[in-house]
Amino acid sequence: MATPSHLCKLCVLLSSLSSSRIDAFIVGGPAGQSLVSETHRTSGRMNTPLMVTAERTSEFEKASFDTSIDELPKCPVTNWDADGIDLSRLPPVERTLPHVISRVDVPVGMSEEDYIMSERETLLEQLTADGAVWLRGFDLMKSQDGFRRFYELLELEPCQDPLASVGARAVVNKKNAMYEAVNKPSRAKFFVGMHNEHTFKRTNRLGAFVCFKPAETGGEFLLLDGKKMLREIKPEVLQRLYERGVRFSNAELPFFDFLRNTPLPVKEALQPVFQTIASAGVSAKIDMELELRWDENDEDGLRLLAFSPPQPPVNRHPITKEPVWFCNVHSHSRYLRDSRDGKLPETSGSSKLNRTNMFYGDLSQISDEDLRAIDEATMKNLVYVPMKEGDVVLVDNYQVMHGRSTFTGERLHAVTWFQ
Repeated sequence: MATPSHLCKLCVLLSSLSSSRIDAFIVGGPAGQSLVSETHRTSGRMNTPLMVTAERTSEFEKASFDTSIDELPKCPVTNWDADGIDLSRLPPVERTLPHVISRVDVPVGMSEEDYIMSERETLLEQLTADGAVWLRGFDLMKSQDGFRRFYELLELEPCQDPLASVGARAVVNKKNAMYEAVNKPSRAKFFVGMHNEHTFKRTNRLGAFVCFKPAETGGEFLLLDGKKMLREIKPEVLQRLYERGVRFSNAELPFFDFLRNTPLPVKEALQPVFQTIASAGVSAKIDMELELRWDENDEDGLRLLAFSPPQPPVNRHPITKEPVWFCNVHSHSRYLRDSRDGKLPETSGSSKLNRTNMFYGDLSQISDEDLRAIDEATMKNLVYVPMKEGDVVLVDNYQVMHGRSTFTGERLHAVTWFQ
């Protein structure tokens, strides 16, 4: 039965959904990486947010918890070009990620800045051809201002994170357009699955990942070739996904379980009201195309799931026009995430809010067998990049996926996105 306490808490929630803090309720990108405030829980029920005021000392904690860089242009609209791809006639893939440029490649007597500026066109051509370029051992990018100087020499134009409207990623340096790259200590034991940085609506063309402080152990930056994945996934699995399309649930609102204890007529009367209010709040504040749908089962209770539109798992690169695997199933599939990390502990309020999943385009379940086939192809082709201080990896976001291994100790990596 709904109690005054339940209704009071729900009023707070719905008020939040229509306020500027709706970004705390919808997240995307690497699943479960939102930086919303920790939430106090009592007797299994969610209470109001509890702001943490402990003194910040770690490298991660020194990063700003502002999540917006409004001075930058928005992330570009996603370039979808997936019709008519013949998956039986894929071109061979002979490249190996990443292309490496070392400090020792700089001619004697030439400064790093002059070298980067002189090699600009060649480096960007290599990035398109190879998908990722790793610059190793340079001193210039060891500082945040030096990193900015690096991408300015390449004449790259920064843009906002694709998830800027939901505040899913903290800002390391607003002036230098640098976002935090999953350094959160509470996420250190969780493997960040392979993904392109995109939503259905927005996708950045390029990304530059920089290391300012490597973890004590682990924490390697990970790469996955989207062109190679098309050849590595079992043909029947790939064709099935391409023909049926996929659809992601990007978050869930788990605040409505008390309705299960109300009389059925009351529950049926209140559900459309809450769904309408929540949908209006999401539409007003979130720069994503999301549909809220009810879901109910014994394990998760009654919740609203936020779904992105149906989309193809394969896309053409906007420049080369070659087909690539462009599907965040490895990071968003609940089955794969739970298989490698165990079920997300509910020690914070974001644990359920950030829970994601993937389905066929008609919202039917993808079989565990097919998900395991995708995971096997993914893990077989992972490239571990043990970045050191000052190293930068440039990534073509439309053709190469990225992720992060588990780690111990402090870690400070950052990323800047480009149009």
